[in-house]
Amino acid sequence: MIDTRKIKPNESIVIDQIVEITVLPKLDAVEAKIVVAGRLKNVDDIFMLDAQADCEIKAACSRCLRSVEQRFPFHISEKYVEVERAEGDDIGFSDKMIDIFPAIQRNLLLNIPMKLLCDEDCAGLCSKCGRNLNEGDCDCEGEINEQFRELLDLFKD
Repeated sequence: MIDTRKIKPNESIVIDQIVEITVLPKLDAVEAKIVVAGRLKNVDDIFMLDAQADCEIKAACSRCLRSVEQRFPFHISEKYVEVERAEGDDIGFSDKMIDIFPAIQRNLLLNIPMKLLCDEDCAGLCSKCGRNLNEGDCDCEGEINEQFRELLDLFKD
């Protein structure tokens, strides 16, 4: 939380934070460590956040489910106004306190790659038995792993 009373008009403060986020914590889907560096400037009681974020995420490969670590940068640019004056994309704040965490989280979700891959040539999983095809060919001959039987129902019709 940032106390806006400490930022005089037309001045700014340095933002330098490390944030750790788990997106979909019940599934341990994505863990992210984000280093945020920038400035929060007071422009006539409108507070402008301009920061660069460097994110290191850990998630499952979209094809084979192997753990993947990837790094990517993204920019954060947000406008904070008091709740009574907020409109459109403005972020409202009250009690003279600004919480930049929701802006960091939202910008992470907007910038996170749609598919994380352990390798561009990842072969994925066998659709019949579920074997990781990066580790070699499978020997299944149409046999279905019972754990994957329900997935077949998604492709009927």
